Amino acid sequence: MDHKPYESWLVADEALLPDQESSLQAHLKTCEDCRNLQASLQEVEALFEQRVFFQPQPGFTERWQMRLTEKLIGEREKQQLRSTWMFLFATTGSAFLVLIILSIRFFSTLQNPTEAFISGMTLVAGILNLTETLQKAIFPLFDVLILSVPTIWWFYIVLGASLLTLVLTIPIVRTLRTRRVSL
Repeated sequence: MDHKPYESWLVADEALLPDQESSLQAHLKTCEDCRNLQASLQEVEALFEQRVFFQPQPGFTERWQMRLTEKLIGEREKQQLRSTWMFLFATTGSAFLVLIILSIRFFSTLQNPTEAFISGMTLVAGILNLTETLQKAIFPLFDVLILSVPTIWWFYIVLGASLLTLVLTIPIVRTLRTRRVSL
């Protein structure tokens, strides 16, 4: 017996024509397999019509949000750490590369090590001479400045410098502090 059209009609969503409906009903009276199929389909439809909604356990939402927040903070910290290490390696690598290039350049111009020692000592002596000259020029200026500026002005200068330092330090601290993630 050919069950194909009857099985198709049983599972069809659209309405059957009157002659198809009567043919299906006559077939269901004689075919136990198709009756079982119809009963199973009706049970499945009844199960789909029963809408059972499960409620989450108490505190589920808070626990989930807390875990999500911890995960986001952890990922952000890992990303910041990774970025810091990448910047450190890039900076160190660049400095090392510049040092190698300068060393090659420096040693390629030298004829002997004595020349390098003498040029280095000349550079150190020049720096020391410059600091001594600046000391002789600036310290007397400070002595005159301290005596010529009234004390109250010094108070305002120190107060202004302190406030400026505070104003510039607060944004830096806020930038460097770990931020909380809010959902």
